[in-house]
Amino acid sequence: MVQLAAVALSFILVALLVVTSSRAAFVAQSDNTANQVTSATINLTDNDSNTAMFNNITLMPNVNVDRCIDVTYNGSIDPTAVILYSSGAPTGTLAPFLNLTVDMASGPGSGFGSCTGFPASGTTNVYTGTLQGFAGTYAAYASGLPTWDPSGTAETRSFRFRLAVQDTDAAKGLTTTFGFSWETRTP
Repeated sequence: MVQLAAVALSFILVALLVVTSSRAAFVAQSDNTANQVTSATINLTDNDSNTAMFNNITLMPNVNVDRCIDVTYNGSIDPTAVILYSSGAPTGTLAPFLNLTVDMASGPGSGFGSCTGFPASGTTNVYTGTLQGFAGTYAAYASGLPTWDPSGTAETRSFRFRLAVQDTDAAKGLTTTFGFSWETRTP
């Protein structure tokens, strides 16, 4: 009987080995590891060093005062168009009497403030009117003025802002404070 039990036990062990070996032959594995993603970057800067373009300037009637600023897009994706708008309603009472012209050129200018390096040709007129008209029409991103549409690589545009006070007695001794903003977004 011991022999019969030993044979039966041997048979069971052999059967288990065969079944276990057979199951291992039908195993397959595929891995997809080390996945990594990065969020997009969108970066818009200017070269003003937090300084106003028109800082405490006294204007003479019909005399143009030009100031230039470079705006650079440097992000990792193709964003929406860069929008120019008023960063707030002008304060004071001079805005209706200020003629404003905004021109844009490809590439960087000669630096902040000075317009000596602003191209004489190849520029695009972005706006002509009064400062009050600009601020009233282009008061926020949603109603802003499209300037250029970056392609997703680093691009710079130079902007020339030209102000001249109108030759009218109603403009004498008045003051205004104002600002401009550029903005772009992810599509």
